[in-house]
Parts: sequence; structure tokens; C-alpha cells
Amino acid sequence: MTAPGRDVAETVVEHARANNVTHLVIAKSRRSRWSELLRGSVAHSLIRRAGDISVHVIAANSGDPIPPKTVKTAPSGRETFLWWPYVAATGYVAAALGVGHVLHRVLALNNMALVFLTAVLASAVTGGLAPSLYASVVSVLAFNYFFLPPLYTFTISDPENIVALFVFAVVAVIASNLTARVRAQAVTARARVKTTEDLYLFSRKLAGVITMDDLLWATAYQIAAMLKVHVVLLLPEGESVAVRAGYPPEDVIEDADLAAAIWAWENNRPTGRGADTLPGAKWLFLPMRTGRGLVGVVGIDTGGAGARTGSFLTPDQRRLLDALIDQAALAIERVTLAEDVDRAKLAAETERLRSALLTSISHDLRTPLASILGSATSLKSYGPMLDDAARLELTSTIQEEAERLNRFIANLLDMTRLESGAIRPRADAVDLSEVVGSALERVGRILAGHRVTMDLAADLPMVEIDAVLFEQALFNLLDNAGKYAPAGSLITVRARAEPGRVRVEVLDEGDGIPPEDVERIFDKFYRVHAQDRQRAGTGLGLAICRGFVEAMGGTITAANRRDRSGAVFTLTLPEATALPRLEETPL
Repeated sequence: MTAPGRDVAETVVEHARANNVTHLVIAKSRRSRWSELLRGSVAHSLIRRAGDISVHVIAANSGDPIPPKTVKTAPSGRETFLWWPYVAATGYVAAALGVGHVLHRVLALNNMALVFLTAVLASAVTGGLAPSLYASVVSVLAFNYFFLPPLYTFTISDPENIVALFVFAVVAVIASNLTARVRAQAVTARARVKTTEDLYLFSRKLAGVITMDDLLWATAYQIAAMLKVHVVLLLPEGESVAVRAGYPPEDVIEDADLAAAIWAWENNRPTGRGADTLPGAKWLFLPMRTGRGLVGVVGIDTGGAGARTGSFLTPDQRRLLDALIDQAALAIERVTLAEDVDRAKLAAETERLRSALLTSISHDLRTPLASILGSATSLKSYGPMLDDAARLELTSTIQEEAERLNRFIANLLDMTRLESGAIRPRADAVDLSEVVGSALERVGRILAGHRVTMDLAADLPMVEIDAVLFEQALFNLLDNAGKYAPAGSLITVRARAEPGRVRVEVLDEGDGIPPEDVERIFDKFYRVHAQDRQRAGTGLGLAICRGFVEAMGGTITAANRRDRSGAVFTLTLPEATALPRLEETPL
């Protein structure tokens, strides 16, 4: 890990105590005695600061290679030199010199040092430490040359002025250091605030992403924008990984780089440029981990800027990259889990529908076939021995069961057409009483054992519906009422006009709908258990009703009657207006 700090020994000891570390192992320094005296020794500093922590110093073999650093911990020396802070510092000193010449006539000589000190502080605030030290040197020389006698020479005649000039130089250096440090801390604080804000916005963006492609593109763009690097994201594909996204958009990488990415995926370790493995590679590949394991690999490159070897990330950049990778990995895992859940739901729904369809085919469709086959066999084998009444009964059984079988198959076909989007209603202005009468005529044989009434208001307006689809929906409702209402009970079709619409109700006098089934009664293949009065069916009739009615712009609901036992199905249909005409798409 990489920890931020100004002193190595102090930072290591603080981290060790914060994490309850009891032993530290460090290699003996390879530097000379003079180098240790001038620059200090990390091992000695650790021993002095460790306290109750044991420090183990091991011998370093001069032949062992030094492992590469994964981040930059010092300037590389190739940074561009900025000359404008030094020009600004020269300007500040020149301005202080001008102000000092004006104030020298009214103020004492010692006060001139404060004027030059102001120039030093201004240089530290705007340019940093090096320009402020440059301003300190120039200010000392200018103060000596222009204000300390003898004037216009660098000679100092009064010993007191030597002490004053020395004190001024010390104060200027200390002030410039303190001001530059405060400036550096302010710059760092602003950068961290900006980084924190970007991370927060990135986390919000990831929370709103629902597709993998959008997630990968957002991650690649965010890493590239914040670290000024080229980015590729690789996700598992079969037994290996493949490039799924990049910024700038990049679909492929070289074979050598792909091999490094695959190694990082298989070994769960960083590889490539600046890492322990393949440090001379062009890209640096880092595994993306979550609590469940690896989810992918991210690769970064400078994009041709600078050298192609060695680390190219500062400690702050590496920590930022790790934070971005962790957030992206969690988001990828979330999207992957969501996709897995959707696939599991789809598989479960498919299995449920398959089981229901097989049940319908094996029982509901075979029952009428068995009746037809039995009646036909009886007619064939015993026809001459049967009287006219028996033959008529067998013939009627064949017809009724064939019609029921035809309705089952028609329901299956209608549901298939609904789910495929092939049914597109052709809306026309229709007289509701004609459609209701036609539906009652079709269902007459099924409701022969019930009493049926039609209660239609006299002021009903024309409705904008597809007459064929609505007749089928009403037929299914009446068929459903006949199944669940006892023989001899009353089934009512009622219609009333409302503002902008017409409300149609189908009421029966059965046991009603169980409260737990009201919300599910329109689901495919779902049937309410009605004990010995339940008739065979596929459980598609009400689902088809809802599909047809909603396709025509209406609504359908189910509830229990309040005046007596029984169920009521309520349909609302739009009143006839100038609506666009839609054609039915053929299968």
C-alpha cells in the first residue's frame, strides 16, 4: 500500500500503531555513512520512534534488484520549468523597491524591511517556495544596495545594519517557507475537495446506470478525465478477458498488452508498466475486485506522453485510481447480479408457463378429446343398437366438447397474438347493444342452465372499439361467469353512460372472488379454486380479456358484489371520437 506523509519513519510508525502492528521488517540501507549523516537513515528513525513495536533490520544483498515503484514519489526532473513565477517575484521586489523609495523619506530605515517582506510573502502565495526564496535573495540584495549606507554598493559600514540585514534574511526565508507551505496545503485541500466532489458525482452516476455498456463507458471516461490517461476495460469472456470499453474509444490492444491483461486476470495481481510483473510493458493493468472475487481488469496508459517505462502515477493519483476502480467494480457486480436475477426470473417464468401449458395440454385439452373419442367410439360400435335419444345425446356431447376444445385452442392463439404484438385494434364507432347481443347469442349454449339478463341504458352513446375483439372479451367474461356461478343463477350484463366513456359490468351470483386472488385473477394460466363447481379451462380467458380491452384503450377490473354474493367485472370503454384507425397485423 502507499501512504501519504512527509517523513517515512513517522508515517510508517503511525500506520503501524493505527493498525495494531507489532513487528516491522526493514532492509539495511545501502548508502554510505556520509550519506546517512547528511540525509538520515530510515532504519535508525524507525528504531527511535517505534516504542513497543519490534523493528527487524535485515541485511540487503547488493545483487538483489530493487523492485520498481508502482507510483511516483519524487519529481522525475523532466517537468516543464515555469518561468513566470520568477518574473512575478522580480516584479513584486521591484514594486517594493519603488514603494520603499517613496516611504524612505518619512519612515525609518528598519521599516523598509517590512516592505520587502511583503514582496516575499506575495511571491510565496502566487508562486510557491522556490520563487519566494528567489524573492528573498533579491530583496536582501536590493535592501542592501539601495538603502543601507554606503548606498549603491553591497558594502555595509555599520555593524548594526549587518545584524538587521541578517535578521531580515532569516525572517524572509522562514516567512517564505511558512507561506509556501500554507499555499501548498491550500492547493492540496482544493484538489482533494475537487476529487471528493468528482468521486461523489461518479458514484451518483453509477447508481443511475442500469446497462453494462453505459456503465463501462462512464467508468472509462471518468478515469481518463480525472487522471489524464488512456483507459481500457476488460471483462471476462469465456475462459479469458476481452476489451469491452475504452476512452478514447479503443476496441483492441496489442497482443503483448492483452497477454499482460490476461495474466493480471488469472493471477489477481497488477501487471505491466510500473508493476512487479512485466514492468517494461506499455500499459499498467490492475484487477477489479469485489467481495465475491474478480469482475474485470482496467488498463491505463499515458497515451504517448512522456517515457514509456516506469511508474507514471503519483501516490494521490494511485489512491484516486483505486477508489474509482473499487466503485466501478461494485457497480459492475451490481449490474451483473441484476442481469442474473432477470435471467433467473425469466427462466422461472418460462418454466412456470411451460408447466402450466403442459398441464393444460395434458388435462384441459385431453378431457374434451376423451369425451369426443368416447362418444364417437360408442356411435361407431353400438350405433345400430342405440335409440334416437341416445344417438342424439352422444352427438351433442361430441359437438359441445369440440366447441370447448375450439375455445381452448382459440384462447391459446389469442394469447400468442397478444404477446407478440400482432393484435392491433381497428377502432370504429360501434353500437354497444349490437355487440352485446351477438356475444349473448354465441354464449347461449354455454349458459343454457343460467338465467341471463341484459340491462343497457337507453342513452348509451356510440363507443370507439374493435367490435370483434370486444365481442370475444365479453364472450370470455360470460363463459367465466357460467363456470363459477351455480346452475339456475342470474348473470347480468349492465351498461351505463359516464362522462367521456361507457361502463359495462358483468355480474354473477356465484361465491365471488377470494380476496387473495383479486390481484392475480387476470394472470396467465391462473385459475381460482372453486371446489366441485370448477370447470376445465386453460386460465387464459381473463388474461385475454384484459389484453383486448387495454389494447382498445379501455380498462377492466374485478371485484366482489356488495349487494349479494358473486363477482362483478367492470369494463370502461372510450366514447366514440375521431380516433386514428389502426389495422390488424396478420400473423
